[in-house]
Amino acid sequence: MRVAHDGVAFQAPDGWDVVRPAADATIVIEPDRADGGFRANLVLIVGDDGDLSFRDWQNGTDVLLRHELVDFLLLDLERLDVAGHPGGRRLAHHTGREGAGLVTEQWFTQVDRTGYTLTATVDSLRYPLLAIPFDECAASLILPGEAPG
Repeated sequence: MRVAHDGVAFQAPDGWDVVRPAADATIVIEPDRADGGFRANLVLIVGDDGDLSFRDWQNGTDVLLRHELVDFLLLDLERLDVAGHPGGRRLAHHTGREGAGLVTEQWFTQVDRTGYTLTATVDSLRYPLLAIPFDECAASLILPGEAPG
């Protein structure tokens, strides 16, 4: 399923629900689970980074994540191209509101003054099942004014 937001597009898993809670974010969430467990989700955020350099933007993100997420543990941080632009990928573990262990993976890039972040979150036990589909979603990102690859 193709999801578009503020000129950005990506392929999300078929059958997931699209939610737009704010002007700068789109959430795609998996269907209700029979066991009532945590619903995996993808969150696309597009935002003006003002005069922040890429490095300052991501350093600020690291600080924010450590303060906002309970038991935040950074597992991996790497530089890689995202949608054909220099960017990175972050993998972390944290505790959800109901005490469940969660894995969060982010892909991010900055073009001019705009930051693009795709965040995938799933309960820790199911991360191995969704890691490749999440990576495929990130690989399908198309930024404004760019043609599909």
